[in-house]
Amino acid sequence: MDRELSFERKISFEPLLISIFFGIVVTFIVYAIFPMIPIFALTAGILAFGVDSLVIFPRSLVRFYDYWSIGETGIYYSDYDTWSKQLLAIFLPMNNRLKEIPFEQIRSFAVVDDRNIMNTQNPNGGKLNNSLVRKTHSLIVSTDNKNICLHCAWTSSNLPVSEKELRRLISFLNSKM
Repeated sequence: MDRELSFERKISFEPLLISIFFGIVVTFIVYAIFPMIPIFALTAGILAFGVDSLVIFPRSLVRFYDYWSIGETGIYYSDYDTWSKQLLAIFLPMNNRLKEIPFEQIRSFAVVDDRNIMNTQNPNGGKLNNSLVRKTHSLIVSTDNKNICLHCAWTSSNLPVSEKELRRLISFLNSKM
C-alpha cells in the first residue's frame, strides 16, 4: 500500500485567473454596448471581477478544491472554515497550508454515503449536493474539538474514487488507530 492517500483537487491559480478573465470579458461586452462611456465598461469589469472572486468562488471552493491526504502521521486537509481563509486560498494559493490532525487526536471516523449524511451547512438540514451520475462518499473524522467532513469523490489525480480505494482508506485508518 502507498504511504499516502490523497483525494480531491489542490487549490491553484485557476479561480483567480477565471475571475480576471471574467472581468475582462464583461469589460469588453459592456464597452461594445456603450463605446462612448469607457469608464462604465471598466467599472463593470472591476465589479464582475470582485463579485466572482469575492462571492462566487469562496462559496464553491470546498466543492471544487477540497484537497486532503492521509500520511504516516495524520490527516492533512485544506481548512476553509472562514471567509478570510477562503479569500487567502484564492488570492495566494501558494501560501495555502494544510491543517494536520494527528492520529492521536482522532476519536472516531466513519465513511458514509453522501446521500445519507445530513447537510449541517443548511439550517434546514437536507442532503448534500451529490452527484447524479455516481455514488460519492465522505470521511467524517471526530476529534475532541470538532467533526470534520472530508469528501471522497475524486482522487488527487482526477479519477473517481472506487470501492477498492475506499477499502484501502478504511484499512489504513484502522491500522493507525
